[in-house]
Amino acid sequence: MRFRSQPLDQAFALRTFSATLRRLAPIFLLAAALPLMAAPPRPRPPRWAAAVRRLLNTPTQRRARWGVYVYSLSHHRLLFSYNGHSLLTPASNTKLFTLAAAMQLIGPDYRFHTPVKATALPDAHGVVSGNLVLVGKGDPNLSGRPLPYHYPDSDKPAVLAQDPTKAIDDLADQIKARGVTAVTGNIIGDDSYFSRTRYAPGWAQDDLLWGYGAAISALCVNDNRIFLHVLPGREVGAPAEITLTPWTGIYTVTNRIRTGPAGSPKSINVIRPPDSNHVILWGSIGMGDTGDWESLAVQRPARFAARLLKQALEARGIAVYGRAVARHAPWRMGDETPKMVYPPAPYTLATYTSLPLLDDMQLTAKVSQNQHAEMLLRLLGKLKLGEGSLAAGLQVRNAFLQQQVGLWPHATHFYDGSGLARDTLVQPAAVVRLLTYMSEEPRAADFRRLLPIAAVDGDLHDRFQGTPSAGHIWAKTGFVEHVYALSGYATTLRGARRAFSIIVNDDDMPGPEIKQVMDEIANAIVTGRLERVPLGG
Repeated sequence: MRFRSQPLDQAFALRTFSATLRRLAPIFLLAAALPLMAAPPRPRPPRWAAAVRRLLNTPTQRRARWGVYVYSLSHHRLLFSYNGHSLLTPASNTKLFTLAAAMQLIGPDYRFHTPVKATALPDAHGVVSGNLVLVGKGDPNLSGRPLPYHYPDSDKPAVLAQDPTKAIDDLADQIKARGVTAVTGNIIGDDSYFSRTRYAPGWAQDDLLWGYGAAISALCVNDNRIFLHVLPGREVGAPAEITLTPWTGIYTVTNRIRTGPAGSPKSINVIRPPDSNHVILWGSIGMGDTGDWESLAVQRPARFAARLLKQALEARGIAVYGRAVARHAPWRMGDETPKMVYPPAPYTLATYTSLPLLDDMQLTAKVSQNQHAEMLLRLLGKLKLGEGSLAAGLQVRNAFLQQQVGLWPHATHFYDGSGLARDTLVQPAAVVRLLTYMSEEPRAADFRRLLPIAAVDGDLHDRFQGTPSAGHIWAKTGFVEHVYALSGYATTLRGARRAFSIIVNDDDMPGPEIKQVMDEIANAIVTGRLERVPLGG
């Protein structure tokens, strides 16, 4: 009986349900119709969307991988997506994520304090019996850079080279004012506040020669770089005149650049073998040429800083009997004991205090300063997890992006803080989600002010010239070989606010042509129509 009752019960239940359904059918039909009658019409896509899609589907553009995502901040809806959820290499658009995390988790008012400490106070004769320690705390602006940011002076080599040791000189002046006349020990550059790892995985070997690929350290003087200035010699055929600023004797130079006739082509070539301090120069520069500036990376920042402080003290008549040496954090793997153990230095003789962090974040975004972004990432790790390492910084930033911004875990894959790492992958939709989140925060205006302004300053000073987008776009650029990116905010000619991300990978077009297409898309977001913009403008 048990086995026969089941189908009977099911049949009864089915008949009862069918009868009930027939009675309720008119109500269900009316209820189903009401939402259809009351639902507003779906918003039409913007007029420019179809034109942009056709442009990106032309044979020329299909050779590259494009990702475009545009969101209306005014109406809270998606306007356009073309491979918006594809993972692409973002280059320096990575900095947007680092800057946002620093803005929210550290705050724009944070200040760095870089002290010089001593193992003993100066005696009655001004002699410090022991060492002086320059303690790096992660300040990226121990330099002569004009701040707050001002275009173009805040990143122009000819300006920065005028006073590259300004912060070090300030510290030396304070020590002199304390009555110090001699130091019997060493001048120690201590960068142990951050980990000892100088570079992120995925950085190209040839990046490490140049200032934009300088070593990362908690002690950073003149962006851990030396300016190379090349001028023509006094006559045709003579060697070019070479100056290195600031001079510390770290580099040795072989100069094979020759002076050519006036008006002859300029060709300056630089090479430094890996892990070497020997620089080889070759090429030519014509008589009357205004010269060429190059920015070369320093590989051992703590020792570099110690040398500069030693020189500054000696220039003020303070005798230093020891050497300029470095102290680092121990390696995480292997021997955990530093090779050199120094006595404690509890006495502070001088301190250099930075401007608010907001000023550095603006500089980092405006000129795309890689090293400063990397230092910010490590500062996040130090302040939030007690470890100033790349791994800790990535952990803090990823937690911020997932828990506060609301990014899904597989929308980003980061390997550094600046975007030099070629292995980093990001969805354009994730960039826009970050921009949207920051636009709704109390510090939204501060965050937008970090970004270059179209046709005005930063890396966008020479783009969108003569277009309606001039002054209507605030966006971060990005570039590594075969990668271009532009992401940020736009205000339309009618005043509507947009967040957008444009990323292109694997392109084989000349850079100006790729940027022209990107700028046409960005201009369409502002004007509502796709039209040509000046090449490279």
